Amino acid sequence: MSTAALRFLMLAMMFLTATVAVFGEVRLPALFQDNMVLQREIKVPIWGTADPDERVTIELGEQQATATPDGQGRWRAQMGPLKAGGPFELTVSGKNAITLHNVAVGEVWICSGQSNMEMAVKNSPQAWGGVLNAEQEVAAANYPMIRHFAVKKAVAGKPQSDVEGKWVVASPETAGEFTAVGYFFGREIHKVLGVPVGLIHTSWGGTPAE
Repeated sequence: MSTAALRFLMLAMMFLTATVAVFGEVRLPALFQDNMVLQREIKVPIWGTADPDERVTIELGEQQATATPDGQGRWRAQMGPLKAGGPFELTVSGKNAITLHNVAVGEVWICSGQSNMEMAVKNSPQAWGGVLNAEQEVAAANYPMIRHFAVKKAVAGKPQSDVEGKWVVASPETAGEFTAVGYFFGREIHKVLGVPVGLIHTSWGGTPAE
């Protein structure tokens, strides 16, 4: 066998090994991250991908659930109903393990709409003007049990299986970027109900609901 052919064979084997290793890893969509909030008092769906027929175990506090991926590697499990509280650790394991930290259980709300929902708390041209007394509101935004997930804007011609975004804890350093309507709504129900609040912000000024 020539040197070139041998190199090609070695590269092919390395590629196949890497592909199998990546495919076999347990993976979670972007919504499942540190600081996330799960909905209380219902059976909560948790999903992701792994090797087909791989046993996946999900643990949250004293609760545990299992799932087996289908032929395309997709799996889904349910946990709960869950009681409000936190912080917890959520661990998803199979051939590898993923542990999410500072997970809370409480109220989860989707904040969707156009520019009136997109307007941020802070006062800037990019934030559609901000709110009254924005600097004072941002400075006082010390709520570790209010979290915000901003879905990155993206155009797609069909439903997507994942999004881009990050769960952020409300603080003077972060709350200025929150949807203003969502933030004040979340702050109010957090005070009234005394439970964690998760805000999933998915709005885009001037766009139709579809």
